[in-house]
Amino acid sequence: MFSHHNPACFPGEDAPGALVALLSAHDEPDGWRQIDTSLLEDYRPSVPAIPLNCLPSSWRGWVSDAANSAGAPADYVVQAVLAAVAGLSGTGVRVCIGPTWSEPLVLWQALVGAASTGKTPALGTVSRPLAAVQKLLSRSDGAGAARPEQGKGAVVVREAALPALERAVAARASGVLLWRDEATPWLKSLVREAGNDKSGGRWLEAWSGSDNLAVSIIGSLHPGRVAEQLPANAESVSARFLFTWPSLSLRPSAHDGRAIREPEAAAWLQRISAIVGSPDSPLLLGFDEEALKFFDRFFTSVTVDMRAAEGVEAAWLGKGRGTVARLSGILALLDWSQLPATAPPRTVTRDQVEAAGRLWRDYFRLHARAVLDLGAPSNFDRQARRVIRWLKEVGKSAITRTEVRVQALGKTVNASRTQLLLRHLHDAGIVRPASYPMPPQGGRPPQVWEVNPTLLTSM
Repeated sequence: MFSHHNPACFPGEDAPGALVALLSAHDEPDGWRQIDTSLLEDYRPSVPAIPLNCLPSSWRGWVSDAANSAGAPADYVVQAVLAAVAGLSGTGVRVCIGPTWSEPLVLWQALVGAASTGKTPALGTVSRPLAAVQKLLSRSDGAGAARPEQGKGAVVVREAALPALERAVAARASGVLLWRDEATPWLKSLVREAGNDKSGGRWLEAWSGSDNLAVSIIGSLHPGRVAEQLPANAESVSARFLFTWPSLSLRPSAHDGRAIREPEAAAWLQRISAIVGSPDSPLLLGFDEEALKFFDRFFTSVTVDMRAAEGVEAAWLGKGRGTVARLSGILALLDWSQLPATAPPRTVTRDQVEAAGRLWRDYFRLHARAVLDLGAPSNFDRQARRVIRWLKEVGKSAITRTEVRVQALGKTVNASRTQLLLRHLHDAGIVRPASYPMPPQGGRPPQVWEVNPTLLTSM
């Protein structure tokens, strides 16, 4: 999954001297490369911060202030804002890319981070304004009354069981937002239901907004539980999530802006909720000509990556067109919400599509790579990590290829595959080929590899 590995041809077992020379060509002066910690199981890779310039200017400032007030990464706040718009809109707003292709504003999102990394405070900066909007939508008369075709059901729901969500959508036809900000196995339950023959299709419909069911999701996920809650066989679920796993950059609150800033966000979200239609009569946002041209060029530019991908990566990238369209529609609504009183928006502009594309390609894709490599790494990386665990357990300073194939991998691969794995581990600074003399009796020398002592002593 999302592996950077692309094993090249290199000298085989009949040319050990050439192999040593080739693999040693780029070693550090002490003979060891710096260990690539992406193969260590407790590793958190470097990922970019959320590009706030993808948001409209007023929302950009609001997110910065909200994150500062909550002492949380802005990444989490942006995800909550996107989720709020998706929850309010659902199938009541559709983005039209062409005459026969439209997307509902439904998003599935996961906030990844250990305990006390700011997820709950960040979500709170949006959940409170959203609750204020919900109160207005629940009124039966006066300004802000719920439109009859939408229904007066709750926008935010907490129960993840499919029957409960179906009842919630029955009360609010345009859809609901499943909000799970606590560290519970909610995602594991979703994966289990999605794999069930009876309920699996309904979950896919919930993401597609089809058959009278639209459910957006935002939830918290501990990185240590990714493999458990999102295993490799959960490809259909993994491909639909936008993950964020920001670097820990918490800071004390510089000021408390709740009294000023939350009503402002509530007013903007209320403007959006007032123009949301129904599944049968949605607000339609059409791509203008320049937006459509850019959209086509953008996905032409990533075609090479998409063709080279496999497994979960291919599935995740395969959802890219629809996801970028949905993000474009949400950015269009956010842009409109901060403007003086105007008619509801009807188009998605090139700037909004470009911002959505950059957000998907340069941010969400890299965060998905970081998260999903924990739960669904490529088979090659899983085998490499298995060898690393074995190296730590046995604590040997040198090993042979046969030992790796037999003891570490249980004869599940052949000699050629083992050689590729050792090359991969050499590139990662874990092992290096040992220099050894030819056996006095002649024949092939043993395939001996030294183990980086740093791996054994400090990791």
